[in-house]
Amino acid sequence: MSVVGLNRLARELEHTPGLLGRYLESPGTVLDEYRLTESERRAVAGKDAAWLLDAGMNPVALRNLMVVLGIAHQDMYPAAKNGG
Repeated sequence: MSVVGLNRLARELEHTPGLLGRYLESPGTVLDEYRLTESERRAVAGKDAAWLLDAGMNPVALRNLMVVLGIAHQDMYPAAKNGG
């Protein structure tokens, strides 16, 4: 897990002017700027909070990342709602 890269991405998407807009236009281009594995890139692009949490991402940074990407807290872990 690229903890530093994921945490940096979460922080910078929230606080760097224009970065979120760039990400929304071209996620791959922005993700290229961070040291992430291919699996992490897929999880971020797919907004897969459960995978990122299972892989060891800091829960607070993960929550911030998902909220910035438009996922409400109650929708981050759909399997938990379905007894999974």
